Amino acid sequence: MIRTTAPLPTPAAPAAAEGVSPLTPPDTLTRLTLLLLAALTIMSGATISPALPAMTVHFADHPNAALLVKLSLTIVGLAIAVSAPVGGLLVDRFGRRPVLLVSLLLYALGGASGLVAPSLDALLAGRVVLGLAVAGTMTAGGALVNDYFAGAARGRFLSQQASFTSFGGAVLLPLGGLLAGVGWRAPFGLYLVSLLLLPLVLRLPRGIPGPAQIDGPEDRPRWGTISVIYVLALAYMAVFYLMPAQGPFLLKFLGASPASTGLLLGAFTLTAALTALGYSRFSGRFDHRRVAALGLLLLAAGWGVVAAGSSVAGVLPGLIVAGMGGGLALPNLNAWLAELTPRAWRGRIVAGMSSAIFLGQFLSPLLLAAPSDHPAQGFVWGALAIGGIGAALLALSTWGGQSRAARSA
Repeated sequence: MIRTTAPLPTPAAPAAAEGVSPLTPPDTLTRLTLLLLAALTIMSGATISPALPAMTVHFADHPNAALLVKLSLTIVGLAIAVSAPVGGLLVDRFGRRPVLLVSLLLYALGGASGLVAPSLDALLAGRVVLGLAVAGTMTAGGALVNDYFAGAARGRFLSQQASFTSFGGAVLLPLGGLLAGVGWRAPFGLYLVSLLLLPLVLRLPRGIPGPAQIDGPEDRPRWGTISVIYVLALAYMAVFYLMPAQGPFLLKFLGASPASTGLLLGAFTLTAALTALGYSRFSGRFDHRRVAALGLLLLAAGWGVVAAGSSVAGVLPGLIVAGMGGGLALPNLNAWLAELTPRAWRGRIVAGMSSAIFLGQFLSPLLLAAPSDHPAQGFVWGALAIGGIGAALLALSTWGGQSRAARSA
C-alpha cells in the first residue's frame, strides 16, 4: 500500500473514520424527496382514520366487523413488521432506488384499492399490499438518510423529517375527515399521490455505496442497545397509535363529526410536528435515554387527560400534551439508533426499527382494546403502561449516570 507524504490528513479522512458516506451533501430537491418519502408512512394509516366509523356501519353484516375495520388501519403495520427485514436485505443487496420505485407503485395499487374493494376481505388484502410498499419506502428512505447525513446533522434531519411527517398528518387527517364526509371510500384516492414521487426517485443517483464498496473493517452492531431501542419503539407506537385507531370512536362518543375528528387529530399531529422541529435545534445535546423517557411520560400524561375528558374541548389539551411527547420520542429514538448503525448494516437495522414501530401499531387495538361502552378505557391502559416504561427508563438513565460519575471520581 502506497502512503501519501502529506503531513496532514485530508479533510475526508475523519469522515471516513466515522463511517460517513463519501456522497456529497444532498441538494434541496433530494432533501425534499427524503421528506416526502417519510410522509408516505403516516399517510398509510392516517388518511382513512376519520372514515373508520362509517366503514364499520357499511360492513356491519360482516362477522367481527368492528374489530376488522380497526385492523384495516393497523394490518398495514403487521405487513410492514413481517416484510421489513426482507426489504432491508433487498436494500443492502440491490440498492435504495430500485426498492423505492417498486414500492411506490405498490403503494398506489394497494392504497387506492379501497376505492373499488367489493368486500371487507378484499379491502384488507389491499391494505396488506400497502404495508409491503411502506416497508420498502421506509427502509430504503431510512438507509438513504444514513447515507447522506452523519452525527449532529443526521439527528437534525431526522427531527426535521419527523416534523415534516407530522405536518403531513396535520394536513391529511382534516382532509381525510372532509373526504370521509363525502363517502368512506373517498379518502383511499389520496394514496395515488405516491405516483407523483416517481420522477423524484428516478433522479436519485444510482451509485449509493453498498457493503461491497466499503473499504476497511466495519464495526459490529451493538445489538443489546439496539434491542432496547426496538422495544421502546414498539411500546411507544402501541400507545401512540391509540388516537388514530381508537380516537375516532371516542370522539364520536363525545359528539364530534368526522370533519371535527379530522381537525382534532390534525391538531395532535401538528403539535408533534412543532415539537420535533424545535427538538431538531438541540439534537445531540442531551442524553438519548432521558429524552426518550421525557417523551414517553408526556405521552402518558396526555392520554390521562384524554381519558378523563368529558367533552370534545376537554380532550384537546390531552392531545396537545401527547403530541409533544410523540414529537420528542420517535425522532430521538431514530437518532439514537442511527448513531449505533454501521454502514454495512443500514438497511437491515432500519428495517428492524420499521418492524418494531409497525408491529406496535398493529398490536395497539389488540393489546389496548376498549369496550364499546367505555371508549376511553384503552387510553387509561395506555397511559399506565407507557408511563411505567418512561419512569423506569428515566430511573435507569439517572442511576447509570450516577454510577459512571462515581467510577470516574
